[in-house]
Amino acid sequence: MTQDEMERLVINHVDVIEQTQGYVVFTYKQVKIALISDVKHDRMRMISPITEYAKVTTKQKDLIMEANFHSALDARYASSNDTLYSAFIHPMSSLNKADILSAIEQVATLALTFDSSYSSGTLSFGGQ
Repeated sequence: MTQDEMERLVINHVDVIEQTQGYVVFTYKQVKIALISDVKHDRMRMISPITEYAKVTTKQKDLIMEANFHSALDARYASSNDTLYSAFIHPMSSLNKADILSAIEQVATLALTFDSSYSSGTLSFGGQ
């Protein structure tokens, strides 16, 4: 998938807040998400800020790590600059329409289920 194809697909399925080539900020299920892509390195990421990482308790951190293994599926919890994110990171060229739509759903769901089920969807790989 090209950057233009990916951005057009996203723009047609969400409420766009801001857009420039390589950067689209949008809402989906009332969750603010940023799509950031880099053609030169064939990478993309969708991220949604959840909370300040400094406010995440030790118990929540343990649950996040377990979720990243069992129930976060393709999206993951990640942190950067004192922010906890829901994130989907992938090479752009190997993505298809279903992957992008799934990524939007998973990033939003993972953000919404922080501090409850810590899940990006209905599938879980046991252990919890």
